[in-house]
Amino acid sequence: WIMPFTVMLVFIPNLVVAYVVAVSSGLSVAASLLLPWSMLPDVVDDFRLANPHCKGYEAIFYSFYVFFTKFAAGISLGVSTLCLEFAGYDTGACRQPAQVAYTLKLLIGAAPVAFIVTGLLILLLYPISEDVRLRNKLCLEELRKQGSISSRTLEDLSNA
Repeated sequence: WIMPFTVMLVFIPNLVVAYVVAVSSGLSVAASLLLPWSMLPDVVDDFRLANPHCKGYEAIFYSFYVFFTKFAAGISLGVSTLCLEFAGYDTGACRQPAQVAYTLKLLIGAAPVAFIVTGLLILLLYPISEDVRLRNKLCLEELRKQGSISSRTLEDLSNA
């Protein structure tokens, strides 16, 4: 949702368009913030079944996700600041050069669209489908009932 509306905001400067973009962007940002957190437990479950003797790694998955999210935010702020500096942004000036306006349009329009499209293309390679998720759920439930995990048990459950 966010991509067409962001492009529209850059090319059609209008208050109504800005409100529509704000609402659609809010929904898109909410989805982009919530979906990875809902996918992460599936990844942890898949890792748990693939590596039955490794215990306690769940925190590492969550920590890496949070760390790299914060790291990416920091990098994007640094890159944005550098881009504006190269465009001639003056912090004390009320009027900015035309290059600054163009750079801002790229930073809030083209760059996010490019990164979202890239992320969606990478997401196509996501190996956990609904069938795999359901199989993992059943395997984990069976393992919880049995109380122990052995390699042989995992092979039997995976082949079922």
